[in-house]
Formats: sequence, structure tokens, C-alpha cells
Amino acid sequence: MLAIAIIIFLILLFIGAPIWFVLGMSGGFLAVFGMNLPTANVPSHFFIAADSWILLAIPFFLLAGNLMTFMGTAHRMLSFIVHVVGHFRGGLAIAAVIACAIFGALSGSAVATVVAVGTMVIPHMLEAGYSKENSLGIISASGTLGAMIPPSIIMILYASIVQVNVSDLFLAGIAPGIMLTILLVITAIIVSYREKAVGKSRSSSKEISSSFVQAIPALLMPAVVLGGIYQGIFTPTEAAAIAVFYVLLISFIFERKNFTKNNLIKSIKGAVVTTAAIYIILGGVSLFSQSLTFSQVPQQITEYVATVNVPAWLVMLVIVLFLLLLGTFLEPGPILFITVPILLPTILNLGIDPIHFGIIMVICLMIAQITPPVGMTLFVLSSNFKTNVGVVIRGSLPYMYALIIGSIIILYFPWLSTFLVD
Repeated sequence: MLAIAIIIFLILLFIGAPIWFVLGMSGGFLAVFGMNLPTANVPSHFFIAADSWILLAIPFFLLAGNLMTFMGTAHRMLSFIVHVVGHFRGGLAIAAVIACAIFGALSGSAVATVVAVGTMVIPHMLEAGYSKENSLGIISASGTLGAMIPPSIIMILYASIVQVNVSDLFLAGIAPGIMLTILLVITAIIVSYREKAVGKSRSSSKEISSSFVQAIPALLMPAVVLGGIYQGIFTPTEAAAIAVFYVLLISFIFERKNFTKNNLIKSIKGAVVTTAAIYIILGGVSLFSQSLTFSQVPQQITEYVATVNVPAWLVMLVIVLFLLLLGTFLEPGPILFITVPILLPTILNLGIDPIHFGIIMVICLMIAQITPPVGMTLFVLSSNFKTNVGVVIRGSLPYMYALIIGSIIILYFPWLSTFLVD
């Protein structure tokens, strides 16, 4: 039965069926014919999977990010960053990386980040002499930083699967997130110097201070959300709801022109559609992972690794390479949902901290988003800026190499992701 279920899985995946259908059909077949589960019980997995308090944070964080995009508060933040560093050689590239890091963390979506920040920054970069390749490449890679910098949707999903404290996972992502941002900034400066791009004229002290004052409400949001979580004032799920209220409040006060019914509807619609897609995938994952567990697949992998007596560092390296390979033909969500339930018993048996493994998983999923041929941010930028996707791929390569270097650092220096938690 397991072999037939795997064949069903591979065929459906190959023909491009939706991932929730792939997981649900293969897992459902194994559940009904392998576990003898009544067919009437199969749909219940889709409801049980979404019945989690922590998963309520996802729609709220997505809504908060959409509101910042459509209501205009994100533009104030970017304007301040450009005023501060835009005059340096490679300054607009630096501003693009930092803006993507902040906005990505707030929106929880790499696609929303590359569209929002790219639309604001790329025209100015082209005017300043940056090549189209480099401009698009910077945004495509930097747009993934929101997965590592809390609050992160991917971390919430990982925590719900592994049953670890999402607050600890958020804390573990801070240092790696800063490190990856610095790596991308250094890469951007090197590439920009090679292109001899010029910075914009230096902003006056008055312009910088004025843009800072205007950006304060948006810049305070991470402090409000994370500060409230770690001070014990509210849970991550409550923090997500607070984030929505906070963005609505500052938008109503400071962005009256953009505080419209149409923008509110677009924000809610985007959050609902994305949340529905995530929840239905989780249902398929629940069915698939329980069926595999019943078939002893994770346990057999764990036993095999234990019998061959392979060192933990080598096992982790193989896992990372495997995840990067999956990133060439799967999107981050399916990779997370499919691999974590299978690999987790082996990880725990090797004595690896699940928090540390979560951070490794996140960096691998970040790289997957800019890996051809299915890297989502590559195609979003290509479509949005009417450019051949090959141009975006070539531009993103130096930054993908930087992220791979970052993944190696995170892999073999686990204290980087655990010292704040400890």
C-alpha cells in the first residue's frame, strides 16, 4: 500500500496537481486502505489540522502586512531608510535590502515584499545607474528575509507541526536574520561597486529628521509586537491581532488619504485567500503525515541512520542538500509540510535542537524561493516589471550564493540560533 501511495503522490506532483490534493489523495489512500480508516473520517483531518490556537496568528499577521502595503505606512518607512543611506555608493542597494528585511518581517509574505518594495525602489535604482539584473536580483533575494526575521509565517507553521514554542523560534531567528541581512548588504555593495552605480544626493538633516518622524509609527510596530510577546503581555496569536489594530490605528491617523474602503477590502481579501490556501494544505499534510507515521516511514529512516553510524554533522549536511534540491521544483510550503514530519524523529534521535533545525529549515526555504525553475519571487518580479525571468535569475545568483554561505554558517554554528533562547 505504501508503494502505491508513493506512486500516486509522484504522479499527481508531476502533473502539477495542487499540493493539498497531492497530499490528501496519497495520504487518504494510505489511511483508507492501509490504516483501514473509515472514509467518513478522512475529511475530519482537514478540520483538525486547522484547529490550533497558534495558527490563528497567520491571518492576522498577513492582514497587518497587507494593510501596511495598501494603506501607505510602508512607504514612510522606506523613505526614511533611503534618506539615511541612499547617498552612499551602493546606498540604494543597501536601502533595498534593509527595507525588504523590515517589510518582509511585517508582511509575512515574500511575494508581497518584492512587489511593494520593488515598485518603490527599482525605478530609482535604474535611474542611479544600477543594472536591471542587479536591481531585480537584490529585491528577489532580500524579499525572502521576512521568513527569518520575526514574526514569521513559516516559523508559525513549523512550530505548529513540531509543537515547539513559537516565541522561542521567533527569538532564535533574530541573530540569523541580522547576519543574513548583513551578508546581503555586503554582497549588494560589492556588486554595486563593480557596476559603478552612483548614490543619490545627500539628504539634509531636516529631510532625515522629517522622514524619521513620519516613519516612527511604522518602525515601532516590531517593537510593539515582539516587545509585548517577550514581556509576557500577550501571546503570539494575540500579538498578531494587536498588530492589525495598531496598523489600522496609525493608518487612520497618519494616512487618511489611503485609509479607504477599497484598500481595506483588498487587504482582507488577500489575507483570506492566502490563509485559506495554507489551512487546506495543512489538512492534506495532517492526513499524509499520520499515514506515513502509521506505515513506520519516519521510524525506519531514524533506525537506518542510527545503524549506519553516520556523524550528526554529515546527516545535517545531507538534509540541507536534500532540502535545497527540493527547492528547485517545489515551493517552500510543500517542502516544509512534507519533510518535517518525516525528518523530525531522525533529528531528535541525533540530539539536534528542534529550534536549531527550524532555523536551518527556514534558511533552506528562503533559498528555495529564489531557486529556478519554480522560485516564486523570480517570476513575480519578472511579471511585475515585464522582464525576462532569465534576467532576474542572473541578478539573483550572487545573493543566492550569499544565502547559501549563511546556511552553512547557521548549520555549523548552532549557538547563533540558540544563544538568545538559552
